[in-house]
Amino acid sequence: MLFLKTVFRVGAAALAAGVVAEAASDYTLVDVFDKSNFFKEFEFFDESDPTNGFVKYVDARAASDGSLAGYYQDSVYLGVDHTKTTTTGRESVRVESKKSYTQGLFVADISHMPAGVSDAGSCGLWPAFWMFGPEWPNSGEIDILEGVNTQSSNAITLHTAPGCHMTNTGSLATTKLLRTDCNGQEGCSQNTQATNNYGAGFNAARGGVYVVEWTSTAISLWFFGRNSSIASELANDNSQEAPDTSEFGQPLAVFVGGASGSGCDIDSHFQNHSLVFDTTFCGDWAGKVWAQDDTCSALAPSCSAYVGSSPSAFTNAYWLVKSIKVYQKPAGANEKRSDTRLPLPFTA
Repeated sequence: MLFLKTVFRVGAAALAAGVVAEAASDYTLVDVFDKSNFFKEFEFFDESDPTNGFVKYVDARAASDGSLAGYYQDSVYLGVDHTKTTTTGRESVRVESKKSYTQGLFVADISHMPAGVSDAGSCGLWPAFWMFGPEWPNSGEIDILEGVNTQSSNAITLHTAPGCHMTNTGSLATTKLLRTDCNGQEGCSQNTQATNNYGAGFNAARGGVYVVEWTSTAISLWFFGRNSSIASELANDNSQEAPDTSEFGQPLAVFVGGASGSGCDIDSHFQNHSLVFDTTFCGDWAGKVWAQDDTCSALAPSCSAYVGSSPSAFTNAYWLVKSIKVYQKPAGANEKRSDTRLPLPFTA
């Protein structure tokens, strides 16, 4: 296929970023998560939302019984309740991979994400596909696909303990770094501008493929819309060989670390990350900015009031995940965590 190379090549985007792209042959396919194994390899989080969302995360059995998690056609379905009013939080799912990873190449084929049929229809929503390590924020967090309310383009953010500052040299010119300091809840964020990489626009285009490459020198992200030749190649690749990121062109966003003391020592700030999909509501972000959004604030005096009283607004608030592929250099993946909970997914 187009991106499978056995020789090392350095792409122009990598040179522009001051970072050497990893050789494709250095990576080995270590995991594939799809409809054949997803609910064996991911566990349900059913505790209180750490971001104070107006949400009730349910366990595997409740998700199955309530048709909030299962299979739809060739994809994994992760949804929310859209039939009942509530004063205590809307039922939803948050799932985390049992395996954790330090560095690697992550390829996620997603055909639908939680959103309204228009940006205005997404009021109250806070969906995210992300990665994080233990003892937050000491082991870091990478927010790959995230946004709130009427946001129309993806916001990509890193969160760390103090002492990590990033530049975005090598990112697309239209991607803007809002903050260099990655410390804590605010983190260092890059806002993108394409309308097909998040929300209603993402769904209208049938989604696409997000790629994350995490090395000691940089964390780089690409997005390929469903109609692109690269997305087609990645989605239909059944080989064991890793895609060659030097053939991908300029990344959507690059976070460049640099030496400890003058930038960010990525190796010390990012470790042992689990993959996460969740859909929460309101909380520390969507709720906090509710009053600043003229479209959403016109619907109800508060985010939680709207979410609790408007179940039908969230009919379209679901993930469809076709696959996630993880490539690493030898000895990169950690052992599975023990978990006795067994999900009982429904089949649509």
